[in-house]
Order: sequence, then structure tokens, then C-alpha cells
Amino acid sequence: MGSARQPAVAATYGRYQTLFRIAAGGMAEVYAARVRGEAGFQKLVALKRMLPHLTDDDRFVNMFMDEGKLAANIDSPNVVSTMDLGRAEGGSLYLVMELVVGTTLSTLLRGAAKAGGSIPPDIACELIAQAAQGLHDAHEAKTPYGTPLQLMHHDVNPQNI
Repeated sequence: MGSARQPAVAATYGRYQTLFRIAAGGMAEVYAARVRGEAGFQKLVALKRMLPHLTDDDRFVNMFMDEGKLAANIDSPNVVSTMDLGRAEGGSLYLVMELVVGTTLSTLLRGAAKAGGSIPPDIACELIAQAAQGLHDAHEAKTPYGTPLQLMHHDVNPQNI
């Protein structure tokens, strides 16, 4: 998903209110959002919303729902946690995930190239090791009943690291 920080008209998905768009891709948009609860409780989260024109395509709906249900079973410090899967009143599907504040590997690589350099080898090795550990944890994930999920990540790229 390309970076596209733009102000958003606040939209509500269940108990989540979008704040601004973080990224957009061919299937979904990702927003910084806020969840509110009792006694003034608030938490910032990432909300991934399926693009509206795909909500009538059963194939995309099933892929999006499967992503949410499967990702909720991955427990790793190197994988963003998935906390909720829902459908808004207008029919839009959404996933709620941990909001990670930082930059993507693609942004780091572009910045280093623009400066005429590269990412230092020790940092590059650490980033690769953490990404590999996250993939390993996803591949080893099991259902709450202990059944292996046998996941395979199909979108490993610098924009997602």
C-alpha cells in the first residue's frame, strides 16, 4: 500500500472512528482510528477498510474475512496484532489492528538512496531477522484448539515491513 497521509472525513465503523488515512492499495485503505469505551477510555488503532467497490465480490469478501480470522491467531512481537473484524452499517468490511507508529522499510530504503547511501549492514540484518521471525511465527500459528493454520504470507514487501 502506498503512503497517502491525507485528512479524512471522520467515518465510523462499529465503535471505531477514523482520524486520517495512512495508506491505500488495490483492495483496502488503512486509517489511523480511535476506539472509545466507558469512562473516557480511548485507544488508537489501525483500521483496514475494504474498498467499497469490492464489497459485492464474494471472492474479495471471503479473502478479507479469512485474512482477519487467520491473522487473529498469530501471536508475535514481529507481526501486527489483529484485534477485530467487522462490517459497518453500509456493508463495508473492516479489520482493526494494532497501530504501529514508525516508518516502512520502503521509506527507509528511499531515504538512504536519496542520501546516496544505504541502510547500515547491522541494521539491515536486524530488520531481516525480525521480518523472518515474524514470518516464522505466522507459519507456526495454530488455532486456539492447537490445529496448525499452515499460513503462507503472499505480500511480503518493503511497504509491509
